[in-house]
Amino acid sequence: MLRSLPGTKAMYILFGGDFDILMDAQVEGLLALNGLIEKVREMEGVITTRTILTHDLKGRGLPGMEVC
Repeated sequence: MLRSLPGTKAMYILFGGDFDILMDAQVEGLLALNGLIEKVREMEGVITTRTILTHDLKGRGLPGMEVC
């Protein structure tokens, strides 16, 4: 069911931690992200979620930093 959600890029099974699945998604803006998270939370079997935002640094880099 997670794979069918808009914005889903990849999924990973996690071992030995508090969570079972890591879902990599890319959406346009926080409203779309909130909608995606709500759809995941409504799914049967989902107990809790944790959202971590990232920013792609490829070719950009922050001032004073080199990006490998």
